[in-house]
Amino acid sequence: MRCLFVLCWGVLAAASVAASAPDLSEKEQTAARKLYVAKCAKCHRFYEPTNYTEPNWQAWMGKMSRKSKLKPEQENLLTRFLNAYRAGQVSAPR
Repeated sequence: MRCLFVLCWGVLAAASVAASAPDLSEKEQTAARKLYVAKCAKCHRFYEPTNYTEPNWQAWMGKMSRKSKLKPEQENLLTRFLNAYRAGQVSAPR
């Protein structure tokens, strides 16, 4: 039960951050792309975020953030960037 609560809270928190996040600056986009290459692409190909439901995507982001040992500020930047990508606001991080 506690695990379900934590998962739901994480999804809601990520959704509220995404909804309230300001547009990414060019500098933030560049940093997020570099972070993606350093922490994500070194282990796997680009998984299309738009192919996942929002809860499913957020669950994967949580798992991968822990696995790749992202610092909180890195997780926030990468989440904002990928959410902007999901919304069609930035190009893919490839």
